[in-house]
Amino acid sequence: MPANKNIKIDMNDAVAIITLNRPKSLNALSMELIDEFFVAIQQLEKDDKIFVVIVTGANRADGRPCFCAGADIKDRKMSNSPKGEPLEHTLDGLRDYANEMSPEHQSRYNEVFSYLANMSTPTIAAVDGICTTGGLELILSCDIRFVGEAVQISDWHTKNLQAIGGAGVTTRLPKLINAAKAKEILWSGRIVDANEAVDIGLANQKFDSNELLAESIKFAEQIAQMSPYAISASKAVINKANEQSAQENIRLAQVWSALIAAQKEANDSSPPSHPLGK
Repeated sequence: MPANKNIKIDMNDAVAIITLNRPKSLNALSMELIDEFFVAIQQLEKDDKIFVVIVTGANRADGRPCFCAGADIKDRKMSNSPKGEPLEHTLDGLRDYANEMSPEHQSRYNEVFSYLANMSTPTIAAVDGICTTGGLELILSCDIRFVGEAVQISDWHTKNLQAIGGAGVTTRLPKLINAAKAKEILWSGRIVDANEAVDIGLANQKFDSNELLAESIKFAEQIAQMSPYAISASKAVINKANEQSAQENIRLAQVWSALIAAQKEANDSSPPSHPLGK
């Protein structure tokens, strides 16, 4: 793995833990962080010793938990202005950011989060403290979401930025919960706490803040004990469930089952090719 300035990668046997590591900026998503994160998940997916990836955020300097405060509007590389000047952390600055974010940056966000959502390796988001806007889009791209008791999930795109999220929140959130609830959360910009996140299906489980990462690793280790081919196959089929008819999805499951059975019979250590061509 190359040296990283904005993320930290730890290995726990078959589990890799990626920590967004910009605590002074509330782990905001700079272009450098996004690029480092993208390289990391691509390399971890290719690593045959890694079966699960956990994504979490570094605590603030005072020890309070924090996942991600969204895009870093002070990042010069995000601005589409002629001088590439960083924008102020004010409401007007946020709105300017929404207007000036370069098309290349918006496309990069979508590319990275789409890859995360569809990579063959299962992913778990361990989320506590602030998780807003781009941070929400990140966790929506993970397979499983565990939250700590101090989590504060929100999206500011519509209320504060007078914009809409372009990296999946308007697509993945209504698929995960329901359209009416997604509209209410996105239009109000209000905070969703841990209990509500679990109640509406945005999070799978809630844990005490000091137990969140340990519980996430524990669950990841359970997944790592299973067939990686079966996990990858079921993920591919489930991800396609909302995009095609029931019969098409059943057929895809049958194709995957046949591939796995053939692999077992051949006793080949290499996984079958991905039928989705990922």
